[in-house]
Amino acid sequence: MFKPIDWKEIYNTEYVNAPACWKTCGGYCCKNFYGEYFNILDKNGVSLPLLEKEYEYYKSIGGIKNITTPAKKRTFHLTNGKSFSIFLLSCNCGGLCEPHGHRPLICRIYPYFPVVDAFGTILDFEYAAMMDLFYRDPDSDHKCTLVREQAKKIKRELTVSLKPLLKDPEVVFVFRCLKELVDRLKQKMNKHIDTLDEAKLKKFIAKYEWMILSGKPWNDASFSQRIDAIYDEVKAAFDNKDFL
Repeated sequence: MFKPIDWKEIYNTEYVNAPACWKTCGGYCCKNFYGEYFNILDKNGVSLPLLEKEYEYYKSIGGIKNITTPAKKRTFHLTNGKSFSIFLLSCNCGGLCEPHGHRPLICRIYPYFPVVDAFGTILDFEYAAMMDLFYRDPDSDHKCTLVREQAKKIKRELTVSLKPLLKDPEVVFVFRCLKELVDRLKQKMNKHIDTLDEAKLKKFIAKYEWMILSGKPWNDASFSQRIDAIYDEVKAAFDNKDFL
C-alpha cells in the first residue's frame, strides 16, 4: 500500500541546491524569453502545471499572492473511465513570487522533470519547460546556467530528493504521461530553436503556438491508447491498485 503524498513536506523540500542561481541568467526560468514572437499565447507569463492534490494544498496555504489570474483546469479522460486533472497557473511574477515558499513543484525541480519507469525509478531527465525542449546542444547552448554548467550535479540531487514523491503511483503516471506528451511535440516540431534565423524562428513559434492550441500532437487514437497502457503499467507495478 502506497502512502499518500504529504504536500506540506513537498513544499518544505529543497530539490535543487542552487542559491541565487537566477543572478547568473537573468531569471531565465521565470520568464518567457521567446514571448515577443507569440501572437496568441501569453507573451510575458509562464504556465505552471500543478497536480490536482497539489493544487488543493496550494490553495489551502493561500497560494502565491501576486498570481491573480484563476488557474485553468484541464481534465484528461482515459478510455477505461478513469480521469485526472492538471491545473495551470499563469505566472507573470518574473521570479518575484510572494511568498516564494508557495511556488509549485514544477518550479522547485526546474530545469528538469524525471523520466521514470512504471515503478517510479528515475531513468533519465527531460526539460521541465516546453520551450527548453528545442535546443540543439543543451550542455553548451542553454540559457539556464544550471543546465550549461551543473547538469550532472543537479540530476544527482534530483535523483535523491525526488524518491519520496515517486512512491505515489499517480505522480509516476503523470510524469510518464508528460514524457509521452513532450516526445510527440518534439517529433511534430522537428527543429532546434537555436539554429534558426529571425524569419525561420517566427515560423517555428507560429507552428509551436498552433500545436499547443490545437493539441494536434496528441489528438489521435495512438496517444489515447498509449496513455491507457501507461495507466495499466503503473497500476501493475503498484500491486494492481487503482489510483485514479
